[in-house]
Amino acid sequence: MKGLLFGVKDIINVDGYPTRCGSLLPHELFKGIQASCVSKLLNAGAIFAGKTVTAEFAVSDPGETRNPRNLSHTPGGSSSGSGASVAAGFCDIAIGTQTSGSVIRPAGYCGVIGYKPSFGRISRDGVLLFSNSMDHIGICAKDLDLLEKILPLIVKGWRYQKPKINRNISIGVPVGSYINLSKALVLQQFLNTVQLLKKKFKVSELELVKDIESYNRKIDEITFAELYKVHAIWYQRYKKLYGPKVRKTIEAGKNIDPNDLTLLIEKSKKDRQFLQMLMIEQEIDIWVAPVAPDVAPFGIESTGDFRMNSIWSYTGLPVITIPTGVNENNLPYSIQIVGRFEEDEKLLQISKIIEKSLNAPPLLNSWELS
Repeated sequence: MKGLLFGVKDIINVDGYPTRCGSLLPHELFKGIQASCVSKLLNAGAIFAGKTVTAEFAVSDPGETRNPRNLSHTPGGSSSGSGASVAAGFCDIAIGTQTSGSVIRPAGYCGVIGYKPSFGRISRDGVLLFSNSMDHIGICAKDLDLLEKILPLIVKGWRYQKPKINRNISIGVPVGSYINLSKALVLQQFLNTVQLLKKKFKVSELELVKDIESYNRKIDEITFAELYKVHAIWYQRYKKLYGPKVRKTIEAGKNIDPNDLTLLIEKSKKDRQFLQMLMIEQEIDIWVAPVAPDVAPFGIESTGDFRMNSIWSYTGLPVITIPTGVNENNLPYSIQIVGRFEEDEKLLQISKIIEKSLNAPPLLNSWELS
C-alpha cells in the first residue's frame, strides 16, 4: 500500500485535521479519536491526500462538489467528494459512509468502484454517525484489483483464502416494485446488461419485496430518529446554522416515538433474515440491480435518488458497484452487485468475474478525457 493516496469523508476523524461535517457549526464539537480505518491505511504505508466533501452531516444538503464526468451534474451523496475525487484521479481510493445509499450511489454516478460492507464489518469508531443502526463505512476505488488489496486491511475478520466460486453463479434480478423505480433509459441499459449476463450465468427474475416504498419508509424513520438523538443538544443551541434539509430531517426524527424506533430496528433485523433466507432458498448467489433510478441528475442542488440503495443498507447486505457504460452526456451507468450477509469475500470474487464477463473497459479519469 506504500504510496497509495486516499481521501477521507469529512465526517471521519483524521489526526491533525478538523472534522467539519459540511456544516457551519463549530468544528470543535466533532473532535474525537482518529478512525481506526484511517490508522490502518496509514500504518500500511498509504498517504492521506485530504478530506473529501460531504453533504451536511451526511444527510441531503449538498456541498459544492460536481461530477467529474460532467460538471453540470451532481456526483451524488452524501459521500460526494469521495466518489468525485477517485473519478477525477485525485486519489486512488476514498473512504465514505453510507446510511441509505451514500457510497454506492456516488460511486455509480461517478463511474468508479464502490463497496459497502455487510453491516458491522468495518469499524465506525472516529465517525460522527447519522444513524447508529444503519451507518456503514465504505470505499470508492479506481478498480476492483485495488479494492481487493485494501479490504483485508480494514474489514473485520477478512478471510484471505479466496472462496470457492461455483462455475454456475446464480444471479437474481429483483423485479416488481423495486425494478419499477427505474426510469426507461436506465432500465433498458440494465436489461441489456442482464442479457449479457444470461449468456454465461444462471439468471432468475424474482420479486424482491411486494412494496419497496414501505421498506424505504422504515429506513427513513429509523435514520431520522437516530439523527435527532445525535443532534438534539446541538440543535437546541445552533438550530439556525443547520441547512434546511437537515433541519427538516431532525424535526421529523424528533416526532418519532422511541418505542416505535425500537420496534423498527427489531423489524429490520427480521427483514435481513428474510432476505438472507430468500437468497438461500432460491439459490441466489447475488442480486444485480441498477445503482439508481436514473443517471446523475442535472445540477448540484440534490444528491440524487437513493430508493434503490436503501433496502441493502436497511438489511445490511454487502454491495459492490461497477460501471457498465456511459450515456451521450458522458454520465455513467452502473450496476449494484449484492451478496449474502457476511459473504463479502465471495461478493468481491463474483464481482470480478461479472466485470470480466461484461468486458466493460474501466472509465477514464476525468483529466484523461479528450
